[in-house]
Amino acid sequence: MSRRRFLVLAGALIIVFAVILARLIQVQILRGKKYRELSKRNYLRTRILYPPRGDIYDRKGEKLAFDRPRYVLSLDLHRLDRKELDRLKKNLKKVFDIELDKVLKENPQGPEPVRLKEDLSEDDLASFYSNSFRLPGVFVEAVPKRIYPHDERLCHILGYVGYPTRRDLKRYGKRISTNSFVGKLGIERSLDKELLGKLGREEVMVNALGKVLKTVRRQEPVKGNSVVLTIDLRVQEIVEDVFIESGQVAGAVVLINAKTGEILALASFPRFNPNMVYSRWQKISKNKLKPMFNRATRGRYPPASVLKVPISYAIMETRTASPWEKVLCTGSFFLGNRRFYCWNVQGHGPVNIIEALRDSCDIYYYNFGYEMGPSTIMRYARKFGYGEQIPLEIPVRRGFLPSPEWKRRRFGQPWYDGDTVNLSIGQGFMLSTLMEQTLMMMGIINNGVIYRPTLVREIRDASGEVIWKNRRKVWKVIKGKQEYFALIRRGLREAVKRGTGARAFSRIVDMAGKTGTAQVAYIRRGIKRKKVPWKLRDHAWFIGFAPYRDPLFVIGVLVEHGESGGKVAAPIARKIMERLYIEGLNREL
Repeated sequence: MSRRRFLVLAGALIIVFAVILARLIQVQILRGKKYRELSKRNYLRTRILYPPRGDIYDRKGEKLAFDRPRYVLSLDLHRLDRKELDRLKKNLKKVFDIELDKVLKENPQGPEPVRLKEDLSEDDLASFYSNSFRLPGVFVEAVPKRIYPHDERLCHILGYVGYPTRRDLKRYGKRISTNSFVGKLGIERSLDKELLGKLGREEVMVNALGKVLKTVRRQEPVKGNSVVLTIDLRVQEIVEDVFIESGQVAGAVVLINAKTGEILALASFPRFNPNMVYSRWQKISKNKLKPMFNRATRGRYPPASVLKVPISYAIMETRTASPWEKVLCTGSFFLGNRRFYCWNVQGHGPVNIIEALRDSCDIYYYNFGYEMGPSTIMRYARKFGYGEQIPLEIPVRRGFLPSPEWKRRRFGQPWYDGDTVNLSIGQGFMLSTLMEQTLMMMGIINNGVIYRPTLVREIRDASGEVIWKNRRKVWKVIKGKQEYFALIRRGLREAVKRGTGARAFSRIVDMAGKTGTAQVAYIRRGIKRKKVPWKLRDHAWFIGFAPYRDPLFVIGVLVEHGESGGKVAAPIARKIMERLYIEGLNREL
């Protein structure tokens, strides 16, 4: 190589190194601070992808609960310095009227982004994208929102969802996050594990403005399983509408398929809107009628004269005397120096077991109940499901069966004969639920077989495939003579045709059943009912079935402080059953 060429090559290399050196000086020294900041601001952000909860359907495929996307304004604080945070507070207040200090106080900073505003409108989204350069660390994410399209209908069956507690977070682990929704009541809570999906995650590269530059890694969320209920929405609408039209404010109705145990409708009153639980929480929580309390499964009341049905069975099975044996009802029953009255103070005259059921004669049951004693009465009550834990997909409270030992522990008093007399007509210390009374009647119409009640028909995965299907199961069997069950059914039919349940009589559907009026407080005879405060008025029961000769439906109606089972609860049951038959739903079911 000539000297000249060598010098040219060396000069070129010197120039190249000089340019590189100048660039390094510019990047590392002159503008180093700026580029270091930029390198810090381009960072990986892990996003949680929230899965939709499983849908809930009625037996005909009508959607009762589902998820739809909503947009949430969130903030990632971890990359902001003090100056940026101060500027952000001003800009959030100006653009969205959000006070960041207040938000952070209510939502302590954790590993996940802070939610600034939920359910963003189109105007909110436009404001964000127009001002995103002024809102570092702020971004919009899509999360599911639970929708209950029928508002207050089915509220006590479906329940509602809300943010998880610490217990929920520990229970579900990585399946949920602090911003997930979990079930809080009803089917949403009891089948939460099925309805919950699995969280997804993605890692994205974002710049200082929170704009996504690229997706580095993504794990898709998995939708939860869907649940198909035994409820028929059309039947549920009839049940709720009829009760509301009655003008009563508190109570419950249960309608069950007597041949399978499937619950076709279950309603409690007053109701609440699961779409607005949190926005109306103060109003709901302060309502003295407790609209979120499920009176169909959780309310306990004296069973009143409905208890005469299983006691009638006990009378026939424990006595060798004929069920046609008559007892003279003069309107009162003497026990020592104390007088117990029949509801009909004029008396019913001589009555046998069918006539006693028809007229709900207290004197008949005073005589035989006193003779049997409390232990026999309670033994037969348990046979028919009273005081037992009822298996159902939502919690059912046990009824309460008193005993001499319990009374001694509770009150320090012995069990008196008067307690037995009161117990024989469903008054006194005993408490029962609407579900218990309704299942008892199922045992009567099925000759001793009580099927396990159920609200769930099947469960499907995200693709719609059935992964679990419910089957009819027997819960209890009362072994006895079919003649006894037939005689009781005849007495219940007479009660509707010409007895205390006459207001349940219909020319459209052949019904039978038993009324009950549960005393809440002692009211002196002669006082007009209208002058009695609502809270002190008697509870009203009607438990019945239809059609009489081949029962398909068993229905239970409870009206809190309704005063009379025959006047208030029985007409509600009749109107519900008539509408089922008029609309032809009985043939479908």
